[in-house]
Amino acid sequence: MKRNIIKILVIVPLILATVFSCSDYLELEPQDNLIQQEFWQNKEQVAAAVAGCYASMNQSGFTDRILKWGELRAEMLVSLRAGSNELNMMKNYIIPTNSLVNWSNFYQTINYCNLVLEFADSAKENDLSFTEQELANYKAEVLTIRALVYLTLVKNFRDVPLVLTATSTSQVDFYPAKSTEAEVIAQIISDLKIAVEDLNLGYAQSAAYDKGRMTKGAALAILADAYLWSEQYNECIAATQQIIDSGRYSLVEGSEWFNQIFFEGNSTEGIFELQFSDINSTYQNAFYVGNPTYAPFGEIGQLYLGYPDDVRTDKATYDRDLNRVFKFAGVDATGEYRGQQEFFNTFIFYRYAEVLLMQAEAYILSSENKDLDKAADLIEQVHQRATGAPLDVAIEEGALLNAVLLERQKEFAFEAKRWYDLLRFARRNNFQDQYLITDLADIKSTADDYELILSFYSEQESYFLPIYQNEVDLNPNLEQNPYYEN
Repeated sequence: MKRNIIKILVIVPLILATVFSCSDYLELEPQDNLIQQEFWQNKEQVAAAVAGCYASMNQSGFTDRILKWGELRAEMLVSLRAGSNELNMMKNYIIPTNSLVNWSNFYQTINYCNLVLEFADSAKENDLSFTEQELANYKAEVLTIRALVYLTLVKNFRDVPLVLTATSTSQVDFYPAKSTEAEVIAQIISDLKIAVEDLNLGYAQSAAYDKGRMTKGAALAILADAYLWSEQYNECIAATQQIIDSGRYSLVEGSEWFNQIFFEGNSTEGIFELQFSDINSTYQNAFYVGNPTYAPFGEIGQLYLGYPDDVRTDKATYDRDLNRVFKFAGVDATGEYRGQQEFFNTFIFYRYAEVLLMQAEAYILSSENKDLDKAADLIEQVHQRATGAPLDVAIEEGALLNAVLLERQKEFAFEAKRWYDLLRFARRNNFQDQYLITDLADIKSTADDYELILSFYSEQESYFLPIYQNEVDLNPNLEQNPYYEN
């Protein structure tokens, strides 16, 4: 019987390699053709299974959704040729049959991680050369991957099934109910605290190997993000400070902002960046200059007014002349673009600039450790790196919150961050600043449909996605998110 909300896999990813070079490790694809009993025999097979966890994120169903979930409901992109599902999401009109809310790729990755956690110990028993440290590091990597996936799901769906057991036998509950946001966040935090202790600081093989695998810095960045999302500000300060104190990351020079971070990738600023080639199709489909799906919103240039030397403006974040997203499609400041087959981008999940701005936000909002001067200094570091000019802002809570939100908008434009920033700021204090979302109707609508689109953005329950209808139909224990029940 195949009534399952999460793809039932009774087999593990087989990766036909035993010695991994950097490119081998980061580009391997899972292939489901080996039964469990024959697999978990040695550390090479565990390494292959861990590689499969990374490779499972190398799917358009994963990376496309990361981009679209993080950007389309916000205001930074407009459609040039988007499909109806994307157009509806851009108006926050989303129904449970919209295929963009299908989370199956995310739970596939979770299941691959669960398989490693459940069976890697067996390989340790069978392989005397497999050390405890190696085993602990592999398990920490997949705990961190799983935490990242669950944090993404929580930000988009709020309450989701929390599945911690691999679907490897018929004894597994194939029909899990939803866990609350608080329960999932607690699991994420618990897992990451364990992972941080066992993860490597880094890997010496190459920058791509180092940035493309989970490290202590990556786990701490995800942990800080989870703390910030759940309003645990003191803990966010502590997690980000550990990253800063590690000395492993730094802001790139302003003149190299575009080239090192986005064109070359794996810069000193990068903390976790997916390296897989399938990401080419995500960025290519969205931003290829010859036939892009999306363009920057028309007023994007106004974000950078007042700072004419900002390195993030024309021919960096966007192309003013062509009205194109340049950040992922461009080559250099001359305005040259990548060819259709030249999208070799990494997919950046976390970089050092975000660590500084997360800590600034936490210092502003913390009760016990509020430090507005420190927050201003952190925002200043990111701002001045880009502009070469001091940040002119009052040392006052409201002004600094506005400054950090604006700096994030300019720094992380089109990096799948904007919707979550708006939602995180809007929902504090029982949606005290809901206007940050309802004001999107002014940008998204015309005089003819303003009231309709305003209604889509006005209901707080609509800020979290519906569960894909097929999942609800197949799982009797899975309740639809309240706004979408009728």
